[in-house]
Amino acid sequence: MTAPKIEHEERIADVRNALADAIGRARYGDEVTVLTSRGKRVAALVSMDFYERAQAALGEKRVPAAPDTSS
Repeated sequence: MTAPKIEHEERIADVRNALADAIGRARYGDEVTVLTSRGKRVAALVSMDFYERAQAALGEKRVPAAPDTSS
């Protein structure tokens, strides 16, 4: 069994103002930031490694979205 990992919980508005910090925690510290909206947990910012391992474990494959050409 692995050691527990750190999980931060922050409001979306707060993360928006410090997005680089949340990305750095995910990228370099392997820490998760759970985003909340009106007190509800709605999304999570995780490292790319974690995301790819989760996809593999679930047997999921994602494809890139088509480019937005509306501009």
